[in-house]
Amino acid sequence: MQLTSGWLIGALIVLAVVVTGSAVRLLPRTAGQGPGPAAARLGLLLACQVSLVAALAAGLNGYFLFYVTWGDLLGTAGGGPGTVAGAGGPVASAGRPLPRTVSPLGAASGLRSAERDGRLDEVTLHGPRTGLRVKAFVYLPPQYFQPRFRERRFPVALVLAGYPGDPRGMIKRQGLLKEVGSGVRSGRLQPTVYVITRSMVAPPRDTECTDVPGGPQAESFFSQDVPEGIAATYRVATGMRGWGVMGQSTGGYCAAKLAMRHSDRFAAGASLGGYLRAIQDGSTGDLYGGSRQVRDDNDLIWRLEHRPPPPVSLLLAQTEQGPEFDQARRFVRLARPPLRVSTLFPPDGGHNLRTFQRLTPELLRWMSGRLRAP
Repeated sequence: MQLTSGWLIGALIVLAVVVTGSAVRLLPRTAGQGPGPAAARLGLLLACQVSLVAALAAGLNGYFLFYVTWGDLLGTAGGGPGTVAGAGGPVASAGRPLPRTVSPLGAASGLRSAERDGRLDEVTLHGPRTGLRVKAFVYLPPQYFQPRFRERRFPVALVLAGYPGDPRGMIKRQGLLKEVGSGVRSGRLQPTVYVITRSMVAPPRDTECTDVPGGPQAESFFSQDVPEGIAATYRVATGMRGWGVMGQSTGGYCAAKLAMRHSDRFAAGASLGGYLRAIQDGSTGDLYGGSRQVRDDNDLIWRLEHRPPPPVSLLLAQTEQGPEFDQARRFVRLARPPLRVSTLFPPDGGHNLRTFQRLTPELLRWMSGRLRAP
């Protein structure tokens, strides 16, 4: 039974009600002095607290889709530590098509006919260089299946959820595919392939899309393994002008970093509610192997101050009430050509699902206007 199952959430709610009711009924019987009655009262209170917290956590997780499977929660699903392989190693297998299936989430998002609405596939992105793997959804626009576009290669937008995050949340809660479909039908968006996945590739660790010394090579996974796997599987653009990356929160930082550090692969990056300096905490561990140079190279503000600006386009979307707004303003002041920075700084809203949903249409339009494919 998955963590987001309605049966699991319902069972935990019923359990919390039963435990709380039982505690209310039994508490008078534990009155009295001494360690025995005190321990009984403490046990009843703890049982109530644990059952209520479990039901609340399951309900919140079911809504926001932080963890979908038990493997996600326990850190046993997908991804491994992974290190960069040397010449003659797994790199030789790069370029093989990815196994894919049609996702049932597509029908739930209104994709009834491939030629009219497009199609949503489920794939496992596997890194022959890095040893990492993560599940992803690939949206193919209706033009991909129409005869008059059969020779066309389509631009690609890599979409990264935050940490721990799950791409299902962007599809189900934020209505990403519905917004894309509406935009393509109205002409606001050009037909584009969207690769929607999570930024957490070595669960439960948050790598911040970093090539961790002696650890997961997340940056190489997204900048090399993923584009090669998608290009071997789908009819997509091969040049950097046809590839962009966008994300929210941690995924937003990843998007900006991947675009800045890999301008040979991505023409544009859009960050929604993302920061510009990687956060290190208990979920990340040591991302830089104790190296100040590695830390600085992953600090996007430091890079603007000390490195030549890359020839890419960036969009920073951050509300003025957002926690990283000051970083975004400083970044804009430091930016200079050939780096091109656009901003979306609404005055209100927080770092939450509602704000992300409200700003996503503008991110999609911005990205669509900057990708080119033959």
